[in-house]
Amino acid sequence: MFLPLFAACESPIAPPDATPDDVVDARVDPADVPLASGDVLLEGPDHVLAPGDDRMTCLFGTWEGGDVGLHAVRTWQSVGGHHFQLLGTTVPDLDAPDGTVVDCTGEGGTFSMADLTPLIIAEEATVDGVPSELGAGLPVGMAVELEAGQRYVLQSHYINYSDAAIRVRDLAVLSTVPTDAVATWAAPLVLSRQDFSLPAGEASSTSFDCALDQEWTLHSLFGHMHEWGTAFTVERYEGDVPTPFYAVDEWDPAYRDQPVVSAWEDGSMVLPAGTRLRTTCEWFNDTEEALVFPHEMCVAIGLVYPQKGTVICNGDAR
Repeated sequence: MFLPLFAACESPIAPPDATPDDVVDARVDPADVPLASGDVLLEGPDHVLAPGDDRMTCLFGTWEGGDVGLHAVRTWQSVGGHHFQLLGTTVPDLDAPDGTVVDCTGEGGTFSMADLTPLIIAEEATVDGVPSELGAGLPVGMAVELEAGQRYVLQSHYINYSDAAIRVRDLAVLSTVPTDAVATWAAPLVLSRQDFSLPAGEASSTSFDCALDQEWTLHSLFGHMHEWGTAFTVERYEGDVPTPFYAVDEWDPAYRDQPVVSAWEDGSMVLPAGTRLRTTCEWFNDTEEALVFPHEMCVAIGLVYPQKGTVICNGDAR
């Protein structure tokens, strides 16, 4: 699934003009993807992966469908697909025109992706014809705001385990509704700390607090770290009493892209104004150098309502 949110991207790469005879054309056929009323089909980056390639590729675009409510996202990938996500970005068209495709596998490069924002968690992903559920879907009448002119990134991750080169192109279906059909607006809540340094060869941890300035109801939440993470928790404080409500006691590196998502039934997780959310990340840095953001991260991402527009808290260390 999703979420190396702040990976950096390399220089633009051009999609192939044709598929050579020695390359397997594994692109998803749009004719195989069912569409319902209000669905919009977006095509991901078109590129070739050599045998053994582990690559993340990003395609820049602009939403031209007018102001709508985004109710759901479903994705389709070929064999070897790891995740395909729709993310918002503030990178202007001048810097990355629509259709720009970049290799965003590494941590350094031409394009800084630190201005990415989550939009919505894909609720279903189909890889090589096999569907799987990811995040919890929004109830009827709830949607995330998607405004005309919103710049976005389609981020595709593949690991080519085969012995042949493959050409891939993923598809995403956005289920949209008119704004006047949205009864409740939801939006991402991002809790993050960036001013940490993880000593080489040591276990370390950080905790930070974010105080909510208004009441929201939490729909879902997941944690984000990279491969050096060992455990992740979020607690809620009303006064001085902590209540753990999200915990991954043994972090798996795969959770970087396919996070553990917790969801709550409609209306059951109310967060009153003044609630403090304490996020704790634990790591073991087995490298020979200190690790800092964005090589490692400590981010919790939720979806709250009623709310229009992403809420970001860069928390203070305890």
